[in-house]
Amino acid sequence: MFRRYDILLIIFFLLLALGLFYFNYIRNEGVVLKVYVNNREVFSKSLGELKSRERFEVQGLLGKSVFEYVEGKGVRMISSPCPDKLCIKQGFINKVGESIVCLPNRVVITWEGRK
Repeated sequence: MFRRYDILLIIFFLLLALGLFYFNYIRNEGVVLKVYVNNREVFSKSLGELKSRERFEVQGLLGKSVFEYVEGKGVRMISSPCPDKLCIKQGFINKVGESIVCLPNRVVITWEGRK
């Protein structure tokens, strides 16, 4: 039914899938979503604590900013009182070091941790 090379190929792909899963788990260890308002940390949650489609709001200088975490995509700003809405137009961020900045409302959303 299966040839020797078929079995080796199946084992290879299973090990590859397990390796990618393990690498993704290790890479995300220690990654934290942080939000700053006027240079003060007001929100911090590790990646493991976040639930998909979870929304949060923070009070900035102009009003409330609402952001959302979507598993597999990252975090994005969905509502802000700023006039130009550039922070909303930026879309999702999902890598350590990336940030969403709303200058008028003084809100910064960033991923911090190990790269």
